[in-house]
Amino acid sequence: MKPVPSWPPMPPGGAPVAQPRRRSASQVALWWLMGVIGMLFGLMLVAYVMRMSLGDWRPLPPVNALWVNTGLLAAACIVMQSSASQARHGELRRSRREWGASGVLALGFIVGQVWVWHDLTMRRYGVSGNPANSFFFLLTGLHALHLLGGMVAWALLASHRMSHAARAQRLSLTAQYWHFLFVLWVVLFAAIVNLTPEIAQRLCGTGA
Repeated sequence: MKPVPSWPPMPPGGAPVAQPRRRSASQVALWWLMGVIGMLFGLMLVAYVMRMSLGDWRPLPPVNALWVNTGLLAAACIVMQSSASQARHGELRRSRREWGASGVLALGFIVGQVWVWHDLTMRRYGVSGNPANSFFFLLTGLHALHLLGGMVAWALLASHRMSHAARAQRLSLTAQYWHFLFVLWVVLFAAIVNLTPEIAQRLCGTGA
């Protein structure tokens, strides 16, 4: 009678061969989503730099509230990651508290962005006043729209009951999405604050 072959297969040394860990379909789907969003904003930033290099660009005045909003979003991501970590270790009550706090912080970021848009409009820096104004509202508004999508995922996890393992996995995936949005915001914020028409002209090869 032939011996039943083992699985994983046994190499000549006798130790089993470790099989590669498969990624879940939801993880792969999240990577695809973040890739598509990243390419969209990458193309918009290229257009932003090219449009800035033209002579009719009038930069917006400094908006100090954006620093506060950035801090709120960073805090939301930190607390959200802590919540996912607590869920993995079985601390569900603490995880729920931190998940709720992260949503409040994220909502504070969105409210802060709305306040910035209102303030600029009241100071006559509306969306149609200048190409710089239009790009600012477009970039920050589209980012806020993706954040609202993240808030929907946050709300579903805050209200639905599920198994411990499923909850921990979904918390982790949602936290990854929010971390991605934070990194994306840092890139946008850096472009808004640091890029100048002179730098854009050098990047585009149109400077003197």
